[in-house]
Amino acid sequence: MLTRMRLVKGATALLYFGPLLAGLCGFGWDMVASFSAIFVVWLMVLRPEQWPASPVEWLTGRSWLSALAQILSQVLLVGILFGVGRGFGGLANIGTLSVNPVLPLAVSFVSIPLCRMLWDADEAASQGYFLDDEAEFAYAGNAAGQAAAAVIPLLNLADTAPDAEVTQAVATALDVPAADLRLNALTAALAHPDRSHAALRRALVLWATEPEIVAPGHVPGSMASAFSIAGGNLDLLRLYVPRAIALIAAFPNRAEDFPPPDLLIEAAEAEPAPDSDLPAHLQADLADGLRALARSVEAASGGADRAVAAQDPAPVAAITRRTA
Repeated sequence: MLTRMRLVKGATALLYFGPLLAGLCGFGWDMVASFSAIFVVWLMVLRPEQWPASPVEWLTGRSWLSALAQILSQVLLVGILFGVGRGFGGLANIGTLSVNPVLPLAVSFVSIPLCRMLWDADEAASQGYFLDDEAEFAYAGNAAGQAAAAVIPLLNLADTAPDAEVTQAVATALDVPAADLRLNALTAALAHPDRSHAALRRALVLWATEPEIVAPGHVPGSMASAFSIAGGNLDLLRLYVPRAIALIAAFPNRAEDFPPPDLLIEAAEAEPAPDSDLPAHLQADLADGLRALARSVEAASGGADRAVAAQDPAPVAAITRRTA
């Protein structure tokens, strides 16, 4: 997708080169209207978020004013490019060249199909890719909805699906900049106790507890989401706890991504499911692991230092020297 984004920017250069070429060749200002129409069509194709999305929206005065402002901005841009081209032509004393006026128009027009083939704004937004900050802001309102729609195929996977297939599907679906939104959507969907999704839960716990996911912090709350997805399942918690203990030791700066210590303690003290076939000694080991993880998270987040300070207040000067 990043390669496509670079190619789109290259194809966009053709759009701007058309009026420059027309001005350089000495064509009259009557071509500004034709170039403006091409620019507006390009804007509607590549930047649909800037235009009303339905006929009902087009009926509002605000939409008409917004559309008029964008059209006028394109007319102004074409006029500037056309004037710059004529200025260069005058400085170089080129005069009027015997060039078919269709050529500069075709140069600009060809950027529309090229850019459309390379870039689908809605598809790119669903994966967290945007041409610029303005496009990202425009799609911010429905980003969560797009993320929820993108994870539906994962939720439709059968419980009996092979682990390799589910793992690959999870890795593919979450290998996007908007992975945090998709993980949040999956966490919310799997919060219902009547939904098993055993294979999907296991794959998500493994994915969210990978060092390359936790260390950079690009997916905030990944460890907390994995804990929630485990949902009190002893087998999943046995998979989660040792990985979490190793990760909090290796990356204490990511403590805010882990579940709160009180939730870990609550899980450790919860009564096991009556139908669980996990031996009692393994359940005890799991409870001890959850308590150890809670202590590690609290220590990494500074909770232990705050508790000591509350019990034995130290002079302000001493605290300053210790933290300096």
